[in-house]
Amino acid sequence: MRRSRNSIALEISKRRLEKLRSIDPVLDFGGGMSIASFVTAIDQLDDLQATYNQSLSDLDGQLSIIKLKEGELREMRDRFLKLVGGKYGLDSTEYVNAGGVKKSARKRRMKVVPAIVP
Repeated sequence: MRRSRNSIALEISKRRLEKLRSIDPVLDFGGGMSIASFVTAIDQLDDLQATYNQSLSDLDGQLSIIKLKEGELREMRDRFLKLVGGKYGLDSTEYVNAGGVKKSARKRRMKVVPAIVP
């Protein structure tokens, strides 16, 4: 699951807005540099971030469903291989064609006996 996004720029801007409002609640320097335009810019970014985080949440829900379906598919795939092995045998070409490894072709582990040093 992805973490929701937090904007440091947004948090700093909100604190700056509070400080600017303490100077003058309707501060306006002209040229689009006013408290009102700053509030609008903050609100736009806040809305975009909320939409983004909601989309992440929706995607996380879909990802959970995908993972569940992948598990079901893996189980079904394994069951098919076991059924083919049961019907045709573990040394059959049908078993190999289904994706299995012939029982006779598997490497056997050798039991290692520790040497006793006198």
